[in-house]
Amino acid sequence: MASSSASAAAPTIEEDDVLFANINAAKVITLNRPKKLNSLNYSMLEKLYPRLQEYVKSDVTDVIIQKSNGRAFCAGGDVTSCVEANLKGQWQDSITFFQKEYSLNYLYATYPKPIVSLMDGITMGGGVGLSVHTPFRIATENTRWAMPEMDIGFSPDVGATFALNKIVSPSFGWYLALTGESIFGADAYFAGIATHYVPSFRLPELIKAISGASLKNGDAFQIINNVISEFTEPLPANYEFKYSPQQLQLLEKVFHPTSTVESIFEALEADGSEFASKTLATLKTKSPISLKVALKLLQRGSVSSIHEALTNELHAAKKFMQDSDFNEGVSSKLIRKSKDVPNWKYKTPAEVAVKELIPFFKPDPALQLDKLFGVTFTDYPHNFGLPKESELKAFIHGEDGKNAPGTVTRSDVIDHFSNLEQYKHKSGLKKYLNHFLNSRGSQVKL
Repeated sequence: MASSSASAAAPTIEEDDVLFANINAAKVITLNRPKKLNSLNYSMLEKLYPRLQEYVKSDVTDVIIQKSNGRAFCAGGDVTSCVEANLKGQWQDSITFFQKEYSLNYLYATYPKPIVSLMDGITMGGGVGLSVHTPFRIATENTRWAMPEMDIGFSPDVGATFALNKIVSPSFGWYLALTGESIFGADAYFAGIATHYVPSFRLPELIKAISGASLKNGDAFQIINNVISEFTEPLPANYEFKYSPQQLQLLEKVFHPTSTVESIFEALEADGSEFASKTLATLKTKSPISLKVALKLLQRGSVSSIHEALTNELHAAKKFMQDSDFNEGVSSKLIRKSKDVPNWKYKTPAEVAVKELIPFFKPDPALQLDKLFGVTFTDYPHNFGLPKESELKAFIHGEDGKNAPGTVTRSDVIDHFSNLEQYKHKSGLKKYLNHFLNSRGSQVKL
């Protein structure tokens, strides 16, 4: 997450940090703090939330398009202001900020009209929260996506503990959440973070095409998907995903529903590969408290509704605002700009007592998120990206009723998904399916 200069205790409302425009039946939202990498602050929250509520009621608004000015979509949230408030004993003001931010995330997740997010640049932390829950997430060659909260003594938030169990392989999602590793360009599409990959030079024409599409008569979501698909490009013949099948196999073994931080460390150390050693070294730089809290939130997020996951994150955020590691992490990384590991309260996960974690998960009836549309869910209602792991596994194991368990071959998987109308035109589909099968070869007959 990124910082800004506004005070959490006395927030300033800036005039043009978010721009709104009408193009036919489309509403175009432009994040406009380029010098601050469009980091999300109180002023922006105060504009986005009511405007999105207004657009829901508008009969002349059919689709929302989100974009940005500068080299970032949105590089994070206003955490330095939170630390300034915390150190003055005003941590309640910080909680107000997070409550507003997570309420906005929930609004995006349950929004009844199509939203298209153009992640053309840095998309981190708070920027992930603005985009990850929307049905159309466009990556370009400029996309750099990450959840770096662990670097500052915090934990993955903005609904990421839900999303990273759904839109990507859960084991890979946990890896991204706990390490804070970045995903670039086409890899964001291949991983499932983005639903489409469109070269940045085509975005102006894409906006024009979406805003000019007739959405009144028909499935607006499918019509928009068809429009976006016309602007995508095939993945290069020599394209290779950043993570090999062998590395993804390791993540499957290390990050699973019964993992503990200690078992993760032990499994990585026992593996001993270069990738495992690098991952372990990265995890050891994180706050032990953050690791413990984040893992529990991810585990809960795998079985929670989107509303429950965001509420759990909000309760944890309340305790983080009173915890020394968050203040130390933000001060070290974002204020002092130190490259050293922050001076965490504990040096190893084993030092963190169970009783110290209890307050992070204590419900607070006063901290609630409204169910604005009376809606929640345990999985996203739309998938316009590549096939999700849950769908692939259901077909392979016969859970969808199409096959007897243990009879599916590689060719069966490729033929089935290549002939589904939903996926047959997706860029890189066969490469993606082969990569998935290579990373889980023991689950299918090859």
